[in-house]
Amino acid sequence: MKLIRTYPPILSPIAELERELDRFFGRSNANVTTPLFGNGIAAPATDVREDDKQFVVSVELPGVKKDDVQVSLEDGVLTISGERKGETETTEGRFHRRERFVGRFGRSFELGVPLEAKAVKAAFKDGVLSVTVPKAENARTKSIEIAVE
Repeated sequence: MKLIRTYPPILSPIAELERELDRFFGRSNANVTTPLFGNGIAAPATDVREDDKQFVVSVELPGVKKDDVQVSLEDGVLTISGERKGETETTEGRFHRRERFVGRFGRSFELGVPLEAKAVKAAFKDGVLSVTVPKAENARTKSIEIAVE
């Protein structure tokens, strides 16, 4: 399984350094929602688990509505994308800190084995999207019994 990066690798450490410097100096970008990567696409926390029969991809998407998420499987690449929409802005009060990401997100994974595309299932519960991708029968691990002579 291979993670497909959707951002130039040099931009992620720079964005992380900027966030750490802001935290160190007590600065807050109260009116700015900075994407995690330079191309404006965030990468939500994701777990990918594999067993003999399938892959299970779990993505943390708190505050995201089901209708704002897209899941696709094409040529062995599973792509999960969408948008986290911000709360309606009010004219009363002001932010002292704003850390929750608002904007587009996406993750892509090249799973590397033949898959059963028609049997992919997705479920959204408690802010976690779980996508189950079954392996094709010929990609499953088979045990071979060894005869002792």
